[in-house]
Amino acid sequence: MPSTVTVSGVEITRYIQSCFKIKAGNTVVWIDPVRVTPAHVGEDRGDLVLVTHPHTDHMDIRAIAACRKGDAPVIASPAAAESLGHKGVHATTLWEGQSTTSAGLSVTAIPGYNGLHPRGRYFNVGYRFHLGGLILYHAGDTDAVPELAQAGPVDVAMLPIGGTFVMGEAEAAQAVEMVRAAAVIPMHYGFATGGDPARFAQAVGQKARVIVLDPVIRGGMPAPVRLLVKLMGGRRKKW
Repeated sequence: MPSTVTVSGVEITRYIQSCFKIKAGNTVVWIDPVRVTPAHVGEDRGDLVLVTHPHTDHMDIRAIAACRKGDAPVIASPAAAESLGHKGVHATTLWEGQSTTSAGLSVTAIPGYNGLHPRGRYFNVGYRFHLGGLILYHAGDTDAVPELAQAGPVDVAMLPIGGTFVMGEAEAAQAVEMVRAAAVIPMHYGFATGGDPARFAQAVGQKARVIVLDPVIRGGMPAPVRLLVKLMGGRRKKW
């Protein structure tokens, strides 16, 4: 399977877990960069970096440095912005429901939460943004909570399906309807957690185009993530 798809001229590449590069013309956006090196980035350094939350499988200081173009803006959830600040990286905090224009792009933070990090802790946000004539949405780590509907309608949604810390395949299929996505790319599966993109595609059916992308980067997740999954016994979450 490919790692990259082009939708209406917008190039979307999945690198690992929930890490994506999205490119339209000369504008590049990176989301949740992890384990990305200068060799992966090449000439595609980001005009904007979005960080949904500070888990180590979504936020990696070295990867941010590798994919960021100079002092390009970084937008992060409140928890991620605080964590980045402690590590010497300035990030603009975007609270749930807030919108901003950065690097010429309109970005809105969509609520996203789960039993591990419930609503009101401001740990994770999803991002709805406009690029290359498309409306895109990256959910970060979340269950299929009612607030996801605030993202819709979208041309392309990136939704987690792993079932540990996030929604599973059936819930994610429901989320496709909630955000009114024309196309959806499954993420957050196959590294430290479960998740089956074929089962997800079957659950979605004809509701949306399902685009499965193989990750560019292979291998496991950072040790803290593996430890947390091990402590949970590798179970699919039951909050």
